Amino acid sequence: MGSMPPVPVKMVCLGWPDSGEAASSVLEAASEMGAETDFIFNQIDIIGGGLDHGSIDWRTCLGTAHWLLVSSSDVLGDEEMRGAWGASMAFAELEGSKTAMIVSVPDDPDRMAEAWGRVIERIRQIHLLFLTPDAIEAVARIEETEPEWILGEVRDRGMVPLVCSFDPSEMVARVAHSLGDEVVEIESEMDFDRWLAGFLCGLPLSGPGESGIEGAAKSVGHDRTSIGHST
Repeated sequence: MGSMPPVPVKMVCLGWPDSGEAASSVLEAASEMGAETDFIFNQIDIIGGGLDHGSIDWRTCLGTAHWLLVSSSDVLGDEEMRGAWGASMAFAELEGSKTAMIVSVPDDPDRMAEAWGRVIERIRQIHLLFLTPDAIEAVARIEETEPEWILGEVRDRGMVPLVCSFDPSEMVARVAHSLGDEVVEIESEMDFDRWLAGFLCGLPLSGPGESGIEGAAKSVGHDRTSIGHST
């Protein structure tokens, strides 16, 4: 009897299709890679042009999902959006889905500290924290540390299993985890959303430990080379 094909990785995103928002872009990239994907806001009522997060059936949305994708910018929305942001992570924890938080600098950079503060409040519910290149600089200023150390410091202080980044200008991914740090050079040009989508798709299939993390970091295609590891 032949082996069964792997079950597709399932991801859900707190957002809308084609919004251009960071988590939505990652979900769309993951869908192109064959992941099973859905937008939570596809399943709720729109009332007076606004959303009603009380109408979300969280168990149905999250019950079989490997990942919940959320963005730091969501917390800067209206009251309903902030409510959905918090509820999504609470229910993901209950349903066994892992939360991937994407931190980027908001349209109003003066609100970065506010957004980061809300992320820190929820840090224990986050399994994977991704910082965009501009967010690394901004968070380093807030935390009064050097940008090259920020991933490891956030991981150590917040006890987040994985804190990562990808810089398209350098084509380098960095992942801080409990055993050290992985630095992976990416040879094919891509944006951060495509790299992160591949990383999230690869993690449930690559196995635990350092080798699994490194394998997932290289999982978008086959032309990647690990250029560093430190403990």
